[in-house]
Amino acid sequence: MSRLDQDVHVIPMESVFRRFHSDQRFGLSTAFVHDAQLHYGTNQITPPRSQNYFWLLFQQLFMGFNSILWLGGILALIAYQPLGGSNPSITNLGLGIVLFLVIICNASLNIYQKLKSIKIIASFSKLSPTTATVRREGVEQQIPTNELVPGDIILIQMGDVLPADCRFLTCEGLKINSAELTGETKPITVTVHCTSQILMESTNIGFYSSFVEQGMGEAIVIATGDNTILGKMSGTTTKDNSSNEITNLHREVNRFVLFVLVADIISIFILWITWLGWLNHSHPTFITLTGNILNSIGMIVSFLPVGLPSAITLVLVIVAKRMSQQRILGKSLQIVESFNSVSVITTDKTGTLTKNKLVVSDIFWDTDKEYKIIGHEEDTSYTIRRLSVGSLHIPRHPTAKISPAVERSSVALNNQENRSRAEVFDDLILGAALCNNAKTRLVKDIQHKHNIIKINPEIHVIGDSVDIALYNLCVYEFRMEIDEICCLNPRLRSLPFNSENKFMITANRLESKRDTILMTMKGAPEVIIQYCSSYKSNDGQILPLTIEIKQKLLYRQEMLSKNGYRVIAMSQQKLTKMRYDQLIQRYEQRQRSGIIFNQDLNGFSTENYCFLGFFSLFDSPRFDVPDSILKIRQAHIRIAMITGDHPTTATAVAQQVNIFSDEISKRNGIDTFQIEENDNNHSVFRLYRNETLLQEHTRGIITPFHFGSKATTTIEKQPSWYTRWYSLCRAQFSEPKPIFYKEKEKEKIPYALVMTGSQIGYMDDFMWNWVLSHQELVFARTSPEQKLHIIMEFQRRGETVAAIGDGTNDAPSLKYADLGIAMQSGTNVSKEASDMILLDNNFSSLISAIETGRLLADNLKKVVIYLLPAGSWSELWPIMFNMWFGIPLSLSAFLATILCVLNDLTISLAMATEKPETEILSRPPSKQKNGHLLNIKLLTHAYLFIGNLECFTAFFCFCYYWIDNGISFYSFMFTYEYFGENLPIAYNRQDINQMINVSQSVYYCSLCIFQIFNYFSTRTRYASIFQHNPFWGQNRNWFALGAIMISIIVQLIFTQVTWLNEIFDTAPVPAKYVMPTIGFGIGWLVIDELRKLCVRKFPHSIIARIAW
Repeated sequence: MSRLDQDVHVIPMESVFRRFHSDQRFGLSTAFVHDAQLHYGTNQITPPRSQNYFWLLFQQLFMGFNSILWLGGILALIAYQPLGGSNPSITNLGLGIVLFLVIICNASLNIYQKLKSIKIIASFSKLSPTTATVRREGVEQQIPTNELVPGDIILIQMGDVLPADCRFLTCEGLKINSAELTGETKPITVTVHCTSQILMESTNIGFYSSFVEQGMGEAIVIATGDNTILGKMSGTTTKDNSSNEITNLHREVNRFVLFVLVADIISIFILWITWLGWLNHSHPTFITLTGNILNSIGMIVSFLPVGLPSAITLVLVIVAKRMSQQRILGKSLQIVESFNSVSVITTDKTGTLTKNKLVVSDIFWDTDKEYKIIGHEEDTSYTIRRLSVGSLHIPRHPTAKISPAVERSSVALNNQENRSRAEVFDDLILGAALCNNAKTRLVKDIQHKHNIIKINPEIHVIGDSVDIALYNLCVYEFRMEIDEICCLNPRLRSLPFNSENKFMITANRLESKRDTILMTMKGAPEVIIQYCSSYKSNDGQILPLTIEIKQKLLYRQEMLSKNGYRVIAMSQQKLTKMRYDQLIQRYEQRQRSGIIFNQDLNGFSTENYCFLGFFSLFDSPRFDVPDSILKIRQAHIRIAMITGDHPTTATAVAQQVNIFSDEISKRNGIDTFQIEENDNNHSVFRLYRNETLLQEHTRGIITPFHFGSKATTTIEKQPSWYTRWYSLCRAQFSEPKPIFYKEKEKEKIPYALVMTGSQIGYMDDFMWNWVLSHQELVFARTSPEQKLHIIMEFQRRGETVAAIGDGTNDAPSLKYADLGIAMQSGTNVSKEASDMILLDNNFSSLISAIETGRLLADNLKKVVIYLLPAGSWSELWPIMFNMWFGIPLSLSAFLATILCVLNDLTISLAMATEKPETEILSRPPSKQKNGHLLNIKLLTHAYLFIGNLECFTAFFCFCYYWIDNGISFYSFMFTYEYFGENLPIAYNRQDINQMINVSQSVYYCSLCIFQIFNYFSTRTRYASIFQHNPFWGQNRNWFALGAIMISIIVQLIFTQVTWLNEIFDTAPVPAKYVMPTIGFGIGWLVIDELRKLCVRKFPHSIIARIAW
């Protein structure tokens, strides 16, 4: 908005319409929209500038491991000159050049892979467009939000996010939350009149990104894109935080880097202390300053896992491709690693486990009357028909009636002729039509095929799933013209459904009795009945709603719920126009005087409703859900249903989709508990198992929330700067420790449990520990706040929680869970709050995501365990043995560098492309406490077993060469600078130097060959090489075969090419001196195969417990 538009909240509504060339009834014309889009541009806030390519290049060249390689390269050049003196060694210059080339190649590879990953995610995110409902040329339609222009009339309902800045035209119980813009979390009650001269404080203005918490209404768009208030602020405040978020993957890599740096620093410190304190004085000519610098370079390079950054980048690219193929949109690739440790999945029911396509199956009234809907299909399409552009007329049914009375289908009449005169039945059907917010709207269906976007206009029924089901009932079963019925019986006021009240109320002036106002209430049966004092019988009489009748009604509801039906109750109240006006006037007067209502029903009566009956609705589970849940349970992940539905309905659906299994809930039973007060007014929990009292517990300690996971923070005094700095640094390496972590270690209770949201407010620590220890869980009748509370309690007990949902009420849970997953068919709010979106709406995609997360973690572990034995361990000891025992250096700094940056790098990248093992989905999730990328088990395997054997093998070949040339082991022990002077066989200095070059090349080739066997043993954690064959079948890895060939070629180039021998002091290696490596390598393969067999056959043995 320009400065001239700052009065848009003050001026009369007619002036607003003239300013934007709009009309409330008809909206904008198509021709004007086209011109406005050219003038205003798209309704998109300019995103923060993507990372500059030059800055990305600078980061890759000079940050991370490459910064240390620069140090090594510079030291190599210094060793060449000036420390080289008058006769500098060309080897030092070559080493420096090689390090610089490695830096450039490594940075180029990382940049290529990173840009490739960004491109995949950016292109795939276009498959998740957001829409807004507008009125253009008198037609209500859904369009992409980026097509909005100032002057558009937008229709708003609960759960929407305002797509632009707007001024409200109508509002029915409308409340919005502008916390993202103002920081104020308390919802604002919307008005249509100006309440403040200050634009930001007037309640008749809504701002882009505000969340509609309650109600419905209409508004006119006054600013779009960068002209919105948030758009103007975004230039200075918006930045891309996705890359700055600290994920588990970041922490794991940071921990590994910290370990490497500490080990490197300690080793170099020991190196220089040994040289300065001893060798420089006792053996001054043995290792010169230049020689020690070269040793330091070798130490620096040997400890650096140069292949790890490239491997991580490559793994993330593979993850991006797998997610793209599985139609999973991830907002951050790193977050996928969290699936490796997910131990609990919380899921909503409607729209997540079920299709969210409710169908009315039965109508019940009185205490025993029933009407079955015949011929309804579960998969009723809500698309009326595909349209050509401009074809908007919907033909009416020839038998349609324009009165509150309904016409039954001929099939129904044949079976239930006595039904035709039931007045209460007519009231139920009329209520289904009037107390309903479902509308037919033109929707631009966006389809992506072969990167071509097609927009097909269709008319859809839009609204809440219950409203859509009742709408379809009226239109298709009873041939009603709902739009005309609503016009003849105009709505005066409404209270939209919300998760707190669990009901909806409308007031309509009846056509047949113009002085009568019909108030219709529909919602949860146990709530609706509380507002009723009477019920209408089958013969039309109004009878008292006694306790006995209530029990009969609730029993009928309970029976329906047990079979998985969702039950909606309906009641009504008729008032004279005068009585209704008095009721509303009294409400508005109290509202103006600032009186706070205990229960704000928007002026509607809170008593004396007449109960009409029930609608039973069935929402069938998604076809892939039952099998998917079984597979998730096999992965040792618990699934908890958290829903707003009735406990009995939730239990029935849980049994249908295998959340409640035959092995536990049916065989063992279901636990419940009740809360009562004792004589001392203390809450007492009575715990029941299969309706038998198990234990009594008096309410005890309730631990408040503390700083910890992102869901358990609380407001505390601002800490000092050094405390904040320490907390920030600590967060880079370790996740917060749960306060009830010991509860996670306990064995889970092999029973199911059903709990309601009303019980949550009474829970103490003991009860939460008991409830969340059950293997199968259902939480029913929960509000959004209670859903979030449950997830937070899981997190406090060390569980890694993935939350799945599709509704507005799921948004807080999706945002604060460790991993939020939304359905593409869900609301925009849920998708914005989530970490990833299932674009195909298939629950089975979770299986692929879990497998991908575990594969990512597995492959990174394999890369690390492959790099450590040769990269640090087997390159450290040649330097230490050279200094401490005075033997010739068995591995030169140059060959150590080549081993790390070429041989190991290529094979480690191939390791990152390994496919998942067959049992990856049958093992328990990784534990945050001891499931780190780098832990004692992995270090023991890498250093104690592989590292020592590999180092011994290389030294064996090294000594074999010397012994075979007539120089015994004891002839070069403790010789220091005197090596070669008292040998059994006389060699001149040139021969000795050449033999040293050959022996170092032997050591190098031996390490390279053993690393090939290390690859074959490390590529699986538990599976045999025969089960996970690398050469053929679905688990083959041809990249690895190519990498092995490259490693062999590198060995041949640097040991067989003469001019490289002269530059880098290498030499050709006779094959017989490295042949023992093949024997040791095969021996290690056999040992490791036996280890894996023992782990598979005896999972509780000592060998299995120390397995990495």
